[in-house]
Amino acid sequence: MKKNMILFCAAVCCASLMAAEAAAKTTTPEKKAAVTAAKKSAPETCAACPKKKADPLEKWTFFQMGCFPGIPAAMKTSNVYGIKYGGPICCGTGRVFGLEASWFYSGTSYVGGIQASWVACDSDELDGLEASFLYVRNTKHFNGILATLGVAMGGSGIGLNASSVNITGDIIGMQAAACVNVSKNVTGFQTAVLTNVAQEMNGLQLGLVNKSKEVTGVQFGLVNLSEKGGIQFGLINYIKGSAIPFFPVVNIAF
Repeated sequence: MKKNMILFCAAVCCASLMAAEAAAKTTTPEKKAAVTAAKKSAPETCAACPKKKADPLEKWTFFQMGCFPGIPAAMKTSNVYGIKYGGPICCGTGRVFGLEASWFYSGTSYVGGIQASWVACDSDELDGLEASFLYVRNTKHFNGILATLGVAMGGSGIGLNASSVNITGDIIGMQAAACVNVSKNVTGFQTAVLTNVAQEMNGLQLGLVNKSKEVTGVQFGLVNLSEKGGIQFGLINYIKGSAIPFFPVVNIAF
């Protein structure tokens, strides 16, 4: 008798679990509507939601003031034809045509004009001037000038990159640093007090130490290092692919 009762209880439990699992898997239209409404009402978070696109160009304002990221909310995607001011911060995925200036951080994605801050500037695309005292960064492309007393990081660009330390992708124009220049490909002039580094150098490298994988032009410094080609003037000149790799004062390979 006890054995039959145990088997009966086990069967009831199994049936209850199977029914509960089937009910959990069943999704009615009412449940779908409730889930959709809950998702729409849930607040967005920066980590969970995709990056918002800029507003259409016909939607714009002449002046906008920002306080902190997302405050005011309109700052995130707005277009400003005039002045965007950060007290202390202004940023967003929108555009500025004119002047973006802040006390601490200016970080609008696209700037056509001037982006300036006492501390740091950040842009995706720049046509004009980006300048601050400590740090400037351009992630995609710039046409114009990146300038700071500290560190400048740029994507590909046409123009001038000037700072204590420059780190740039491809640049057509000039890299000038108080300490170090690092670039992928340079077409133009790369000069630093200490070191210039480039993968491909088409033009002139001027510094105490110049290093490049391939040089079409001139390296002028105390130590010049090239893996392929170039004209070198310095105390130590080394061209890996040359018939005479090392030669002091002047070394040439084509």
